[in-house]
Amino acid sequence: MPAWTLVGSSPTKGRTFKRQLDPMETGFFWDGVFNGTADSVQHLRLRLLNEADAYIFSESNITRTWLSVKRRYPLVGARVEVDNKEPHFIVQEHHLERLNPNEVVFGSVSSAKEAQSHVFEILDGPRSLSNNLLARIYIFRETDRADVIHVFALIAHCVTDGSANNSFLRCFLDTLSSHSEPPISGLEQRLAMVIAPADLEPKQSFSLARRRWRHAIGFVIFRIRAGKRQGGHTLPCRLTHSASRVPARSRVLVTSVSTDQTAAIMMNCRFNNITFGNAFLPLAQVAMTRVLYRRYLRGEISQEEWEYRKKQPHINGGPLNLRPYLDQQWFSKGGAGEFFLALSFFFYQLPFMTLGVTTQQHRNDLVLSNGAPPFANLLTFNRFLHRANMVKRQAANFLNHPLFLEIASLAPIARVGHARINALEWLKSVEKGTTVDDTEVLAPADFPGTIWAHGGSSIGNLDEISAVEYPLRSTNPLSPRSNIPHPAKAGYVIPSLPDATDDEPRIAVEYSRVHLHTRPGELYLGAATARKQLHMNVFYDLNVFEEAIVREWLDEVKDAAVWYLGQSHVDKRSVQHKL
Repeated sequence: MPAWTLVGSSPTKGRTFKRQLDPMETGFFWDGVFNGTADSVQHLRLRLLNEADAYIFSESNITRTWLSVKRRYPLVGARVEVDNKEPHFIVQEHHLERLNPNEVVFGSVSSAKEAQSHVFEILDGPRSLSNNLLARIYIFRETDRADVIHVFALIAHCVTDGSANNSFLRCFLDTLSSHSEPPISGLEQRLAMVIAPADLEPKQSFSLARRRWRHAIGFVIFRIRAGKRQGGHTLPCRLTHSASRVPARSRVLVTSVSTDQTAAIMMNCRFNNITFGNAFLPLAQVAMTRVLYRRYLRGEISQEEWEYRKKQPHINGGPLNLRPYLDQQWFSKGGAGEFFLALSFFFYQLPFMTLGVTTQQHRNDLVLSNGAPPFANLLTFNRFLHRANMVKRQAANFLNHPLFLEIASLAPIARVGHARINALEWLKSVEKGTTVDDTEVLAPADFPGTIWAHGGSSIGNLDEISAVEYPLRSTNPLSPRSNIPHPAKAGYVIPSLPDATDDEPRIAVEYSRVHLHTRPGELYLGAATARKQLHMNVFYDLNVFEEAIVREWLDEVKDAAVWYLGQSHVDKRSVQHKL
């Protein structure tokens, strides 16, 4: 794809650069046009550690920090222009050096609860971002706590992903709390790090004809694999024919596992040669089975629907971080954390519902635990490991395929057209003032197309890339004052010697949570480890899914994680805790 092009220069306004969005960026751009779909809000509660550092939360210091972050990560201050149906990023030098309207908003709240309510105002109302404003922050001060502020970073998905979000927050917090500002490379150098991911693919000595052949074969493989994903089912929900045309009402539910149980879960994953990511899908599947079984036994699911669901596969998809598979020199220079979007999608599929020994039992003879058959009767530990290894093999087959990048590049292309049509039709309906009036709820067997059980992913240990106190000490390789290179230290010039002048912590992160503006009908299950605890969350569309059902499922996922991985299953006769 074309790289950044200089399209204008002025003595007063500086230079203007332009780049076409790649297919993944384009898909998420059109998602965002659809009333902010896929936009994310990162909510932080920050506390001063010393009264003498009150200036840190001043408006002038926060504004200084915002401008510094924009210069370091130019896409924070970019805008999008659609030229002949193709969106392009526009980066204007003078735009990065000044505070523009609506980029930073200050306010006050009476409590943490009131601050939390602002998240839903942002996500449920008209979109707060636009083609001319791809990122902004809100700062809310607690009226009775001069040492506390809430930060809401609202960013469009077309310029960010999980790795980029972490870099943005780390840079913002370190700059906010530091006395000095590390040097920033020139704009051309910074833009050279955020070219289209396709242009960062490892260089191979293939002729043009050979490259076209590889992409053609990759396309065939992608279509064959997509064609095999048929059927499927999800949680009980209110899906209608028009659900995809109604912007989601996004909500999130969170649960956490104790530190002792987290340690046991991770130890058992290593003992059984799987990752938690491998285990996450079968845990989610058996948890969903318990939710459905409960409703079947209460008569809320008909026999016909139950027989249909029993045979359906559990289909899952989620984001795949492409950065480790791109140019290794770029990756090691900060590409691992560079502020831009570098994703594709993965797809996993597990077979029919986990019914275990209950398939041979009459419903009146079932052994029940809290209204549903226990985990051991639905999926034995050995069968759980078998399904976790199925996910592991599917991942290996995809990632190790000789045409992996060619196949991965096609996943976003397949959805661009749909995302664009959805966005433009929604804009047209808003202009005309028309609303969707469709109350007929579809039966699961009548759901159109492939039915995703849920989306999501496990993103690993966040303690390795984030901190609780800032500024970062110079002994931390992620600190801009450390002379140790780190692949995720994006946008910084590595000093020749460490600088310990800012090693004293000044602010603490007391609370952190990400909120996602989901797609219509989306159910997204995520997991991460932070502060030695495993945290799991579900983003979902309240228009389609009921909170009580989603909460029940999330609780079952947590219980499944503890039952299968929080204890030893070596001695089948007597299950003993390892910790």
